[in-house]
Amino acid sequence: MNIHSTKLIFCFLIICLIGQYAQAQNITVSNYYKEDRDGDGVPDVRDQCPDTDKNLNGQEFVVNVDGKEYTIKIVDLKANFELRRRRILVEISRLDKENRAMLREVNNKPEKLSAEQQQQKALNDSLMTQKRGLLSNLAYEGKIEVNGKTEVIEVMIGVDEWGCLPDRDRDGIPDLVDKCPDNPGIPRYFGCNDRDGDTVLDHEDDCPDEPGLVELKGCPDKGLGDRDNDGTIDRDDLCPDVFGPKENKGCPELVSKEEKKIIDAASKVLFDSGKATLRPESFGILDELATLILKLNEKYDKLKISLEGHTDTDGTSESNLELSRNRSRTVKEYLISKGINLKIATAGYGEERLKVPVERSPADKQANRRVEIAITNEE
Repeated sequence: MNIHSTKLIFCFLIICLIGQYAQAQNITVSNYYKEDRDGDGVPDVRDQCPDTDKNLNGQEFVVNVDGKEYTIKIVDLKANFELRRRRILVEISRLDKENRAMLREVNNKPEKLSAEQQQQKALNDSLMTQKRGLLSNLAYEGKIEVNGKTEVIEVMIGVDEWGCLPDRDRDGIPDLVDKCPDNPGIPRYFGCNDRDGDTVLDHEDDCPDEPGLVELKGCPDKGLGDRDNDGTIDRDDLCPDVFGPKENKGCPELVSKEEKKIIDAASKVLFDSGKATLRPESFGILDELATLILKLNEKYDKLKISLEGHTDTDGTSESNLELSRNRSRTVKEYLISKGINLKIATAGYGEERLKVPVERSPADKQANRRVEIAITNEE
């Protein structure tokens, strides 16, 4: 028996073994070779990274559009791939049917097509070739808000012939979502590390070897005390040396109970989800607030207004932080437009300080979309 015959017998035995395994598992051999549980186009039998979708779902990546960065969260990667693939196949089918219809008109003889039909057929053929090429290029379609409009961004997610994504530092976190792609890290910290264990990643930590607070970029907080013993820690106290209620950021109240109601109502000004523009029903209460501030300004010499923006939990933490800052700036601009020429400090905390910790309804989310207002006298 020669070597060639031995190879043939060996291959035959392998095929038989695969067939027996498939039969035992109640699957067909063809399905065994076609199964692709993560939807990346590489069959499981050859896929060395068969859980690409599970590893990427819930992760975030950054895209740049017109010089501005946007964060996109990956949701149901496999379904996203499949919807795009089906849409492309539908378009290919439509172009093919259009070509077939033209050929039927001339008894399937291309040379009898009119010049206009030939031009159209050539265009359709070119488009079909282009779209078939798209089928082999995996892309995730994410949505972002650009100037108030929703845009679909197509981000290429190219796996290699073994179904794996590029991973420069070989830490198991694909470069696409690895925030530290050149330094091995762990999945919990998106491919980065946290040496001091304070949850602030080393590349963002101003004190990477000393545990600290997130709001202080990983450095220890020196303001956890409460010098005036009013229950508001010094870091959050606008008047750390003067006793005052928490409701007024640790400062003495300058207003009556009725006036306090105006400030409380103004702190609940309404914003649409994901936007920093005031809803029309907020204008009336902000007008009352402006009138109150002008009245207090006549009574106190160094009045100061503090505005703190907050959001609900929709969207990413990064985008919510920026949104909360923009909301406090929006209220500031409105007050200035009403003649308030005072020191107005603005800040944003995103979803860090939720008024309703567990959002179960649209009303809960609306309650978290707010700008808290404190009026103090610097003297």
